[in-house]
Amino acid sequence: MSKRTVTILAAALVVLLALVIFGQRPSAPVGSGSALVPDLAAAVGDLERVTVVKANGETVATLEKRPDSWVVADKHGYVANATKLRQALTALEEAKIVEQKTANPELYARLGVEDVTAANAAGVSIALTAAGHELPTVVLGNTEGSKYRYARRAGEAQSYLIDRNPDVPRTAAQWVDSVIIDVRGDRVRDVTITHDDGEVVHLSKASAELANFEVDGVPKGRELSYPGVANVIGNALRELNLEDVEPAAAPADKPTIVEFRTFDGLVVRVTGVKSNDASWISLEASVDAAQAAAAPPPAAPADGASAAPAADPNAEAARINAKVGGWRYKIAAYQYDQMTRRIADLLKAPPAA
Repeated sequence: MSKRTVTILAAALVVLLALVIFGQRPSAPVGSGSALVPDLAAAVGDLERVTVVKANGETVATLEKRPDSWVVADKHGYVANATKLRQALTALEEAKIVEQKTANPELYARLGVEDVTAANAAGVSIALTAAGHELPTVVLGNTEGSKYRYARRAGEAQSYLIDRNPDVPRTAAQWVDSVIIDVRGDRVRDVTITHDDGEVVHLSKASAELANFEVDGVPKGRELSYPGVANVIGNALRELNLEDVEPAAAPADKPTIVEFRTFDGLVVRVTGVKSNDASWISLEASVDAAQAAAAPPPAAPADGASAAPAADPNAEAARINAKVGGWRYKIAAYQYDQMTRRIADLLKAPPAA
C-alpha cells in the first residue's frame, strides 16, 4: 500500500470518527430558548380580554379592557388589580422554553398540563384576545422549583418547561383591586361609632402629634385597658382590603355607622352590617369645609426644605366616591370587629366584688 493511500485512509478515518463523535452529542431541543408566546410582546398594547379557566372548564375570571382601566367582568365590572395583571402578562411575554417535555396526552397529568376541561385538571389556562393578533391559549401546569413551570399551548401536543412562573390567581375576587381605601391613622381627628342598638362610642385627638386617642364616656370607676387601646379604631381605614365585592344592596334596617373625620377635613362614613357570619361595609366620603379651612399647613421637613403642598380633601373625597360608590365590600371579620368596638371592649375588667 502506497504512502499516499495510507494518508487518504487516515484522513477518511479522522473524518468518520468526527462524524460519529458529533453525531452522538445531544442536540439542543427544538424550540429551546424561543418564546412560549412569540407574538405577545407585539400584541400587549392591543389586548382586549384575558380569560382564566380552571378545572372542569370553570371560568375563574374574565378581565376586560375599558378606556381608563381593566375590570373583572365576573365581579360586575369592578376595577381589576392592574399590577397583578401586568405581572402575569409580563411573565408570559418573557417566558422562554427551557426544554421540551412530553407530547403524550396520557402523561400530561404528571406535569399538570392536561386540558382544563378535565374535572381534575391541575393547571389553569389563559386565553388572550387582542385586536389584529392571533395568540395561543396557554395551559400553565405544575411549578418546577420557584422559578420554572410546565406549560403547553392548547391544541398542540408538545409540552414544555419554561423559565417563568406566572402568578395566576384562581378566584375572581383575587383579580380585583383589593385596597378599598387607605387613610392613615395619624390623619384621623375623631371617630364616632353608632351601633345598631344605639350605643355610641366616641374617640378623638386634640392634635395630630398626640400618640393616643382619648375615649369619651368611660364609666365612673372604670379605666381603659391601656392608653392606646383605641388606636386600632383610628387606624381602621389604613390599607383596608376587601375579601369580596358586589353591587350595593338595599340599606340594612339597623346598620352600624362609623364616621371618621381627619384633621385636614376629609370625612369617611362607613355603613356596616353582619350577614350570615360575613361582614359587609359600604363607604361614602365628604368634606368638612370648616375643618379643611382650619387645617394647618404640613410641617416643613427637618432639613429646611419647603413643605409639601397640602392634600386637597375635595379631590380626595371625589376619588374615593368614584371608586366605592355603588359597591359594598366584604372585609375580614377581625377588621370589622376592630372598626366597630364597643366601650366595654376598651376597658379593663371591673374589680372583683
